[in-house]
Amino acid sequence: MSFQLHAQDSIPVKTNNEPIVYTFVYNKVPDGYNVPLIGFINTASGNQRCLQVGFTNSNGGNFNGLEVGFANTVGDNNSGVQVGFFNTIGQSSNGINVGFFNTIRKSGKGFQYGFFNTLGESFLGIQCGFFNTLGNSGKGLQYGFFNTIGNSVQGIQCGFINTLVNKMEGVQVGFINSVGKKTEGVQVGFLNTTPILSGVQVGILNRIDTIENGIPIGFLSFVKKGGYQVIELGTSEMFPVNISYKTGIKQFYTSLVVSYSPNSDNHFAVGMGLGSLIPINEKLFFNPEFVSQTTSTKLDRIYSLHLNLNYKLTKLCSLLVGPSLAWNHLNNGTNLHTPYFWLYKKEINASNNLLIGLNAAVNFQVGK
Repeated sequence: MSFQLHAQDSIPVKTNNEPIVYTFVYNKVPDGYNVPLIGFINTASGNQRCLQVGFTNSNGGNFNGLEVGFANTVGDNNSGVQVGFFNTIGQSSNGINVGFFNTIRKSGKGFQYGFFNTLGESFLGIQCGFFNTLGNSGKGLQYGFFNTIGNSVQGIQCGFINTLVNKMEGVQVGFINSVGKKTEGVQVGFLNTTPILSGVQVGILNRIDTIENGIPIGFLSFVKKGGYQVIELGTSEMFPVNISYKTGIKQFYTSLVVSYSPNSDNHFAVGMGLGSLIPINEKLFFNPEFVSQTTSTKLDRIYSLHLNLNYKLTKLCSLLVGPSLAWNHLNNGTNLHTPYFWLYKKEINASNNLLIGLNAAVNFQVGK
């Protein structure tokens, strides 16, 4: 059963003689006819400010209200709430999308929550879902598994994979963080990449083309221009043979170390360290380093602090020498590692020794 109505004098709207249809299945109203539409299919030809509840809800113009259904569509601008499986806005939005697929063709201010969230141009607000995509620029938060921004962002990307085509002014937190041109902010993740860094990277692997005004902090940091990357051969009181690979920047670098000693049951040790080159003049640097090592057999722990002076012999070669303080700790074994030599040795107990010695090395630059 259905019936048709035309606008009455008490409703000051222009229907242009367009029929109004109300049924339990299908409802259709003209532009500006602001009454609730509750049915299986609801259609507003133009602008509407009210409520639509049904399987499909369609609005041809601007909408200000609440749409609840399987598929919700606003042709122009939205200033309300969409709750459904498919939510689509043809122009801009200043409201909320909650659904499985949420799509805004142009700009948006508000909140998108769903499995797939897509916004064509700029955005101010929050995207929360499994896939979040922003075509141009954003200010706010993307939180999901995959987060993608086509241009720039001032805000936060938090997810498993975060990608940004142009410039970031904010924070990326994820397993993989990638910025296409420049990072002015913070990247925290397993792998962080950016061509230009003017901020901070914290991760296991950091990759940068150029350091502008920033610092990478990680297990391994690779800087193409202006970075520090050397192979080093040295000797110390604990091990007469040390081979190190150091990478990062001069202000902060990390190292991987392999050591050998012929006069101890624990012949080999592996470890990692961190250090800094603090300039005194053009060729001389103060070069403090901290190294943590574990022997391969008795599982001794050796913690060393080196206070070296680093002198640049040539453009690619440097010599360093200085005192060192070592703590030898028996973690899981029967005998402490036997030092190669020492200047001072203090036996604290059967599991801990403290030594003062010397450290000397020569390194060769392998990066540009």
